[in-house]
Amino acid sequence: MTPTEQAAFVKAYGTNVAHHPSDVVADFVARCEAGEDMDYSPEYTSIMDALGMWHDAIKWKLEQEKVAP
Repeated sequence: MTPTEQAAFVKAYGTNVAHHPSDVVADFVARCEAGEDMDYSPEYTSIMDALGMWHDAIKWKLEQEKVAP
């Protein structure tokens, strides 16, 4: 994810989930995207779930663009 995409994710998380403050989400996502071995404890499950849905939605959108006439 680019920094712009990460910021969009943090905003979407804050709007739709808001289980953690934006700075915590931004740090977690930046570290995760940098390839850091993250602690996937229950405390961060909501971020990981939202991040998984985010990536699946992006993938779906890109696949739709490939098949569009």
